[in-house]
Amino acid sequence: MMFFNIFNKSKLPSQEIVFLHVPKTGGSTFVGLLKDSIKISNEQRKQPSHIIDQIGDVQVKHIDFTTVERKFQFPELFKVQKDLTLTKNLKIFMLIRNPIDRMISEFNFQYHMLKGKDGNKNAAIISKLKPTPDSLKAYVNFPHTQNYQVKFLLGRKIADPSPVKLEEFNRVLSVIDNMPIYCGLTEDYSNFLSLFQIKTGIKLKKKIIVRKKTPLELKLEPTKEIEDEILARNKYDQKLYEFVKNKLKEGSGAVNSNYNYNDDGGFVV
Repeated sequence: MMFFNIFNKSKLPSQEIVFLHVPKTGGSTFVGLLKDSIKISNEQRKQPSHIIDQIGDVQVKHIDFTTVERKFQFPELFKVQKDLTLTKNLKIFMLIRNPIDRMISEFNFQYHMLKGKDGNKNAAIISKLKPTPDSLKAYVNFPHTQNYQVKFLLGRKIADPSPVKLEEFNRVLSVIDNMPIYCGLTEDYSNFLSLFQIKTGIKLKKKIIVRKKTPLELKLEPTKEIEDEILARNKYDQKLYEFVKNKLKEGSGAVNSNYNYNDDGGFVV
């Protein structure tokens, strides 16, 4: 039996809570909301949402920014099948996003906001693509950008061009089902926040500050052709999205949403 101690703590909390921060799914906004809702030190409050790894009893597992490979901080979760023993009262949460919306958001963030179009190395994905794509269509065609949600969970390095294997994908679904991992969709943000409150007892503030939001002037309206191309090249991300969506439908009666996020014209992140 294998045991992975993923917790670094000086005292034993009443429960263990982990948020898996999948890039460009609205995770920074959620982490920011946790920082605003849970009492933390001033030093912690100053930590950026993509760097902070502990907020009260909640651990955040995101990209490991200390390495150039920028892998997922908790890949062992999806590398095992049945030999992982974790704390009994562990609760894991994760947001997944429609691959069309996520891909558009990622391109805007990499190309415009991180200035990948100007050759900025901080745009860690687009800086690895040669020649530098100058459009969403060109970006989508690089295998380095495809199925990133699944690749991230598998612990792949950033901009990994290697395709996802069917057995790897099935293992991800199996772990989500068997842990279980409480999933939400970016498009149904209020329901995810409600689920988190109900399962953890942590009261979240109603006021939300959207982090890393794409400026409206940069918001893309893709053609049907590009949407179809994104879906065709991101079939595992799409299958993951559909899997989570179906799970939420099946369990919709178990959670009554009591959290209302007032959308201010589109959750564009």
